[in-house]
Amino acid sequence: MYLDQVNATGGDDTCEDVFSALEIIPQLSWSNPNHIIIHICDAPYHEKSYHKLQGPDADKYAKGDPKNRELSKLLLYIKRLKITYCTIQLNESTKMMFDEFAFIYGTISEMHVKDPAALMKNICITTSSCILSGIESTMSSFRTSDKTIKPYIMLNEEPYWDDFEAHTVHTIEIMYPNTMNDIFQPLFVGKGSGQIKIAPHPFTKGSLRFAFYGQFSSDGCDLVDVVFKEFISSDPRGNSLQVYQEHLEIQVIAQFLADKFNTELTTTFRTPTYIIYADADIVQQKNDTTKIYQVERRFHQAWQKWTNNSGGVSVAEYSTILQAFSHWTHNITAGRLMVVDLQGVRSEGAYLLTDPAIHCDNILRFKHTRTNLGVKGMDSFFRIHICSEVCSKLKLPVQQFPSGSDEIYQILESIDKLDCETIECEPTMLYKDD
Repeated sequence: MYLDQVNATGGDDTCEDVFSALEIIPQLSWSNPNHIIIHICDAPYHEKSYHKLQGPDADKYAKGDPKNRELSKLLLYIKRLKITYCTIQLNESTKMMFDEFAFIYGTISEMHVKDPAALMKNICITTSSCILSGIESTMSSFRTSDKTIKPYIMLNEEPYWDDFEAHTVHTIEIMYPNTMNDIFQPLFVGKGSGQIKIAPHPFTKGSLRFAFYGQFSSDGCDLVDVVFKEFISSDPRGNSLQVYQEHLEIQVIAQFLADKFNTELTTTFRTPTYIIYADADIVQQKNDTTKIYQVERRFHQAWQKWTNNSGGVSVAEYSTILQAFSHWTHNITAGRLMVVDLQGVRSEGAYLLTDPAIHCDNILRFKHTRTNLGVKGMDSFFRIHICSEVCSKLKLPVQQFPSGSDEIYQILESIDKLDCETIECEPTMLYKDD
């Protein structure tokens, strides 16, 4: 047989160069519109985040790919080719790797072949299932979600707080970065204690969280009026302390970048409109650790949402300063991240914002929040973004639409003049032709 004549050389460790195999996929020629790959493996990819192997001969490149190649970008590129990814895992050592792959890629189908004699039959069954699934998905233009939300009743009236008992809580804060390099690493966490009073019912609901009236005290200070935010999903995985900490870390990074942005505005414009992110903490009840909230100051102005994290922009409340801020964050970080999902209130001389999202070139960053859309999310922003004179004054480079985009965005009528008194320029209409 052919394999009897093959001699294995090199290696010296258990892990394999999976990247070199995967990078061949985009070069393949496909003769059929249904694209399927079957990944057969018995060892994981190099880098300790993809396996739990121990010992000196387990992984010679435990710190990562020796050629500094980025696996997440390669997987996203393969995904954009609309290839169905299937695996045959010959042992348990590859499970952790494919769990990480699936977070980036989405669904990865595993073919179970405990009986080698049934190998071809199982491959045919799985392949047929993948093809039928693809056909069904293309025939339907609707998306459904099985996400269940907590069964709260909305009550808009603020309670009479003297009737409420105060709960003792652990407090958690994410420490403010010292340098730009700090934002690309996990930030430090500080802990303390405090007391809260919280309404039994939320007064409003967003796409991710309920908002409750409440009062909060930390370090022995007096109780102050605040808003407590709790995730709407009833899935315990979406309500863990880790999820709350990642969302708070995003807000602290956005706050850090907004402060840098404001400094640049001050040196560029005479009367700038600043961007200010609300200070926030996490509280966890000591007598019921499942009760976790993000706590912020209470805004009394009308709430507005200017952008989301998938390229959407409010036409009625279009703001060139906020558009420029997202563009600026992408530029100042050399394309490594972008602050999006800009929402909050407008006050005199400032936007007071909260609950941002951040797209990172590292798709695994903030993975528990499920709001980091990576480079694809940044591309979605630039597809609709139109540089104003704010961007020009800040010397931000004009980004071209990604090649092959069939989306056309136009300013039908705009007022985009910047005088020495203000940097707020409001196009009267932004139209998306879809």
